[in-house]
Amino acid sequence: MYLKTLTLFGFGQFHDRTFDLTPGFNVLLGPNEAGKSTITQFITAILFGFPTKKHPELRYEPLDGSQFGGSLELVKDANVYRVTRVAGARGGKVTLQNLTTDLTLPATQLPKLLAPVDLALFENVYALNELRLGTVFQASKQVVMDRLRHVGAVGSDFWLAQAQQLDKAADERYKPQGRNPQLNQQLQQHRDLTAKLEKANGAYQEYWRLLQDQETARKRQTTLQHDLAASRQRANDLAQQLQAWPIYQQWQELGQTATTATTGFTEDDVTAFERVTSQVTAAQSALKADQHRLQNLQSHTQLPKIFQEALKVTPQLTPLLAQLPTVTETEQERARLLAQQRDLEQRTTGIERQYATASGQMPRPFSLATTQQLKQLQDNLALANQKRRRLQQDLNQANEDYRRLQPTRQRRNPLADKQVGWLAAGLVTLIGAMFLPGTVFKLVGAALGIVIGYYGVFVVESQTPASRQLQVLADDIKDLQAQLREGGQRIDELTDQIDAIGTAHDLGRLPAEQWLAAQAAIGEWERLTQQLDSVHQRLTATAVTQQDFQTAVTALLPSLAHQDFREVLHQLDQLQTTQQQLATQDGELAGLTAQLKRDQTALTTAQAAQATFLQTRNVADEAEFYHQYQTIREQGNRAAQRQALATQLGAARLAQLQRTDQATLTQATQTAQATAADQQHQLDTVTTHLATLAGQLTHLTSNGTQATLRQKLANLETTMQATAQEWLLDRLTSQWIAATLAAASGDRLPKIVAQAGEFYAQLTENRYTKIELTAETLRVQRADGAWRTVGQLSRGTAEQLDLAVKLAFAVIMQPQAAMPIVIDDGLVNFDADRRQAAYRLLAKLGHHLQIILLTADSAAQTVAQGPTNRVVNLTSE
Repeated sequence: MYLKTLTLFGFGQFHDRTFDLTPGFNVLLGPNEAGKSTITQFITAILFGFPTKKHPELRYEPLDGSQFGGSLELVKDANVYRVTRVAGARGGKVTLQNLTTDLTLPATQLPKLLAPVDLALFENVYALNELRLGTVFQASKQVVMDRLRHVGAVGSDFWLAQAQQLDKAADERYKPQGRNPQLNQQLQQHRDLTAKLEKANGAYQEYWRLLQDQETARKRQTTLQHDLAASRQRANDLAQQLQAWPIYQQWQELGQTATTATTGFTEDDVTAFERVTSQVTAAQSALKADQHRLQNLQSHTQLPKIFQEALKVTPQLTPLLAQLPTVTETEQERARLLAQQRDLEQRTTGIERQYATASGQMPRPFSLATTQQLKQLQDNLALANQKRRRLQQDLNQANEDYRRLQPTRQRRNPLADKQVGWLAAGLVTLIGAMFLPGTVFKLVGAALGIVIGYYGVFVVESQTPASRQLQVLADDIKDLQAQLREGGQRIDELTDQIDAIGTAHDLGRLPAEQWLAAQAAIGEWERLTQQLDSVHQRLTATAVTQQDFQTAVTALLPSLAHQDFREVLHQLDQLQTTQQQLATQDGELAGLTAQLKRDQTALTTAQAAQATFLQTRNVADEAEFYHQYQTIREQGNRAAQRQALATQLGAARLAQLQRTDQATLTQATQTAQATAADQQHQLDTVTTHLATLAGQLTHLTSNGTQATLRQKLANLETTMQATAQEWLLDRLTSQWIAATLAAASGDRLPKIVAQAGEFYAQLTENRYTKIELTAETLRVQRADGAWRTVGQLSRGTAEQLDLAVKLAFAVIMQPQAAMPIVIDDGLVNFDADRRQAAYRLLAKLGHHLQIILLTADSAAQTVAQGPTNRVVNLTSE
């Protein structure tokens, strides 16, 4: 298989760039930053996928923002395939086409097309650069041998990885010099348990003695705990009895108080006595209140001075007093009318001040017909004035036009001269006809002269356009002046008619424009005047009524003759009030007298009932009654208090206290508390002894008892046996995989090593002639027969060894895995002679394999000459 074409859509610095390759030796020449590493990564990415975005330095996304990706054409088994890969998930979006059959294949066919080569094998063998060639120098011997085995057995990556995992798992279980592996830790635990078991065997007798002492102490502790609980219960009960002793003493004292017997009196009688006493108290209070009212009524009775004078004329005065409310209302009405009169006078005065004439005469209001006539006349006058102003404007404009068109100096009128000429011709013809012979000729000549003269006078135009326009303007001016005169006459007529209306209604002092607006005020003035007349009439009637009433009153009561009418009304009102009070007091005095009698009777009855109640209860007075009542209450309170104390103590506690005394109870309490304290001390001693025994047993059993240690040791040995079996299984399986891979590659590995030896001799110019791969190491033989390991070689020589091995692999494995070899500046550590030797070797291998060399060394192009080779300059389009 070989690559035919590389097309970079957008990859690194390349944009829409295509490179054509040959099946042989291809040299892509360019200096640093020309894109050599970019092309190497492009081939790897298109075949095996773009790296993830976690490694942006390996993705080579385009710098100019173009489409990321590209395509390449490869030839395999006489079929041309195009692989296109652009940005997408999981390594990019892949399109695979068979250009030979013009079919589009699924993307899953690409790994099968490249098999058995995968990304790891391609990067380790076919894609070479300085870094990858240098790994042979840096790697250990085992790594070099594993890589050679990988090269010798295609597809062995999985089994090599399995072998490495098995070796790692075995190392995690056991290492001869390790400490952390599982089996190493178990061995250390086995040694520790064995030492503890030997120590436990020596302390066995002491351990059993301590166990027996511990059991005895625990029994003693249990007994003491039970006795201590009982003692504490006894001490607490006695302490509670002693604490309740003062309450018991109060209960005894209340029971020892003597009960005083009462006869003829019970506690229920208190309610009845208080009811009778309340009746007596209420009767006394009512009697005092009525007596106080009687005194107040008698002391506050005062008569005005006019009262004695009125008593003499009471029959005549009574009808007048009956009229007093009506007369009072009349006075109030008079005050209201006076206020209304003042308001009306102010309003009428304001209107008169605005519209009345100099003589004080108010204008007369318009009738409806007069109002309509005035509105019509004013409208006509407004139209006439408007028309006059318009005519005046037109007249002014016509005069202005006339002055503008009128010539400044007299000019000759050619049309007038022409008219005179025709007239003269007619006269000449007429006169000439007079001299013609014959009457007919004379008549014809005369008629012709007349016609010519008529034509000149009436037919020929004698005026110019300017003169005609002036004539028209003059006629218009005359017409406008006539219309103005007519309009002025019309305005005068309308004005006279309006003035006549104003004179007839006394509106001469007001402008005509205000006449209609003044009608509302004039109407309001007339209405107010009518109201004022009505108020005046009512005031006159009121004054007559008041005068008649006052005359009648002063005739009966001369002392009021010089008083104001309002004062007269006030005196009469007081007189009437006094008469009513006297009439009311007479009734109240009679009522109070009767009420006092009833109050006295009720008080006597209540006092008699109270005396009877006290006699029936064998008490002399109220104080003795309440003394006996207080005695009964105290007896009841003591009984209730004694019952409450008994309830507080309880029946059982009360019975206990009744069987002892305070001194005995105090002594018993102290004894019980001392017993509990002694038992607590004994319990503390036993508990301390148990703690000591537990510490000793813990110390003896810190490494475990014999049985426990033996069981732990047996379990550990079982676990160690299982771990050892797992370790042995991992080791044997790993060795079996290594042996199997060695057997699988046994037929190819010697060929690869032999071919690598030949290539290595060519690269080193026969300084090294042989490569040998032993079970322990990789070494090379010099031409003088001396052997050197990889670690003894220089960097360049070690890289030449790695190049020889990989070229040998590509040649030997070509039938199974034909892939192009891509070398990206991998020969920079070669000296000039060996670099030329490498170029010659690559050109020679180009006859069998596709070699793509990306280098900055221009010397490579001298070797790449031939029909199957090609040199591409990366810096030129």
